[in-house]
Amino acid sequence: MAGLSTKRRVFVEEYLRCWNASEAARRAGYRTRANSAGQRLLTNADIQAAIQARLAELKMGADEVLVRLAQQARAEYADYLRADGTVDLARLLADGKGHLIKGTKWDRLGNLVVEFYDGQHALELLGKHLGLFKDGVQVDISDALAGILERLAGQGGTADD
Repeated sequence: MAGLSTKRRVFVEEYLRCWNASEAARRAGYRTRANSAGQRLLTNADIQAAIQARLAELKMGADEVLVRLAQQARAEYADYLRADGTVDLARLLADGKGHLIKGTKWDRLGNLVVEFYDGQHALELLGKHLGLFKDGVQVDISDALAGILERLAGQGGTADD
């Protein structure tokens, strides 16, 4: 994105937030005809290249997915649990472990409740990825069938005799 103007860089970032060219153009400061400006900007080769480059930076690879699932399965959030059952949320987030949190809500007493992803489900997904679980049994009968055919041929007859 080095060759783009500041306004165009902002357009790229805003487009990747909302996926709407007109809205991204408005947010980037294109005041007149933001609808047509957004569409025109999307056809620009430099902007298309910048969008693709940013997508490559932002998307998650398979290794990162597996690492995060492993962290969920290992319940790495346990280090952030206090003796009173609360979570040291500030420390958890500061350590870059926010992805372990499924959600938060407030209970009736005004206490923050933190919900973590299910470690058992993470183990299931990892097990499937590693091929540890089989839904059906695969049997290779080619060797057994070849042996039967050889015995039949050695008897000099056929199954119909």
